[in-house]
Amino acid sequence: MMNKVPVILISGFLGSGKTTLLLRLLAHTRQIPLRAAVLMNEMGEYDVDSAIISEEMPDVTVEGLLEGCICCSKRDELAGALHTLLSQEPDLIFIETTGVANPEQVLEELRSPLLADRLYQVHSISVVDAELFHEYNSRFTADKELVRTLHGQLRTADFIVVNKTDAASSREVTKVVKSIRKLNDTAKLQTTEYSRVDLEPLLEPVLASTSVAAKPAQTPQPAPAQVQLTDAPFVPIPVKSIGRPSSVSRSTAFKVISAHSHDHDPKQPHSFSRLESLTLHQYSPQPLEKQRLENFLTGLGSSLLRAKGYCVLPQEGTMLLQFSGNHLEWQPTALPVSQGYVTLIGEQLDKASITDQWEQCFISL
Repeated sequence: MMNKVPVILISGFLGSGKTTLLLRLLAHTRQIPLRAAVLMNEMGEYDVDSAIISEEMPDVTVEGLLEGCICCSKRDELAGALHTLLSQEPDLIFIETTGVANPEQVLEELRSPLLADRLYQVHSISVVDAELFHEYNSRFTADKELVRTLHGQLRTADFIVVNKTDAASSREVTKVVKSIRKLNDTAKLQTTEYSRVDLEPLLEPVLASTSVAAKPAQTPQPAPAQVQLTDAPFVPIPVKSIGRPSSVSRSTAFKVISAHSHDHDPKQPHSFSRLESLTLHQYSPQPLEKQRLENFLTGLGSSLLRAKGYCVLPQEGTMLLQFSGNHLEWQPTALPVSQGYVTLIGEQLDKASITDQWEQCFISL
């Protein structure tokens, strides 16, 4: 009988720190060593995080599912992607969901006949932004589907990371933990910043079922210094194949990423999340001025929840942009993009207005 491969599922709302946690876990598994594989689900049209992982850790097999959630619109593709990873004979598979995915549906799929004989769940981890937890829960009260998703990310978890505590008061952190415990009073919980958690307990069940000593010795590779030492919530790593596809025209590309129901019971009424994604391309042959871009993003106000992309700047060159919870960060990267792009995720985005504002950034350059 074929041995089952353990799976660790990582979920959490937009910008909570999921990818940072995944990078730390991958660095740790490399040191053991364990052969890890990753299934990365992203809402936008670019597989940024997957490529970052692949370039930094070429020994890690990564499969990416784009432009939809594996809990619903991409659910039919989940089994195929996991079987592709299984063909590489990993010791462990990490699945990182989108920020608006309900892990309940993913875990149900893992128990399906297509996968149950090949995989088994070790952990379901949920990452929470301590600073924005209550704000988001209050803001999305009217969006029943999104509230169900946020609560589902917590109810299904056996390990909860209350992250970004450095940006919240101790009183607020205490309130967040209390609120979480009303939804899940059994999961292990750690409060932290930059997704720094005790990784050993998370991997103990994997080590218990995997004979590390029996595996071929791997050439020791130190974990990336950035993963271990940096205080930045995202790690910029050179990648070779990300950028604007040559087929993309000057026009802006729009993509609704969550205008669908996560509820698969046809007897239940559909309720649609109001979150959308919008990819803006840096079509000008000249670099985009950094201050103009910052003013553009902050000018979108509370409708913008998340932004991520690569921009070519006149002084700094290509930079990785991360925007979450009104916090904007720039990080240098050697990514060789010819034309940059930014993916926005927000609530009821005014696409026409945003497009006009974006094009104004290129006037008189």
